[in-house]
Amino acid sequence: MKHTYLDSSKKKAVRDFLIDQFTFNEVVGLPGPDINEYVQYFQNKGIQSFEMYERSKLTLIQQIRKLRTSAKLCIKYSDILDADPFKENVLYDLDFCASVKYLKEHIAKFKHNFIMTFSVRVGVDYTIKTFFKARKEKVVNSQEIDGPVKHTVFETDKGKYLFIRYFDTSAMCCFAKIA
Repeated sequence: MKHTYLDSSKKKAVRDFLIDQFTFNEVVGLPGPDINEYVQYFQNKGIQSFEMYERSKLTLIQQIRKLRTSAKLCIKYSDILDADPFKENVLYDLDFCASVKYLKEHIAKFKHNFIMTFSVRVGVDYTIKTFFKARKEKVVNSQEIDGPVKHTVFETDKGKYLFIRYFDTSAMCCFAKIA
């Protein structure tokens, strides 16, 4: 497991590109291995309010011990499924880093303003099909775009998504709900 994403240039480029697609005042999410880097990243984007979730007691204790920030912060020892998915002016930053295979309930819960990150170890096609099946959406159009970050725009019968594949320590992908 990584202890920080400071040296993950591909992940950072993808995150920068996707974050710039949204307007928000608060982040609800999963801070990952380096809570200070996570908060600082969003503070640099002008965000000062955070609601974060952690299911591992050990990870939560480590995060609280290392935490150094002046941001408005709420850390909950709970599953992100307990978050209110209908907040306004919020970005749901859901960096699961696991396969879609085990996250169908999570995929279905969040409706708007989210970025979901998954491992692609089950395959890209399976990941895409499972994601949209869990959301009960049918893809009606897709378009590959080369820049500034290579991505696919998926249009479904219920909305529009950006999809990006990248390689960090393993093959990963992000789905961002943008409309």
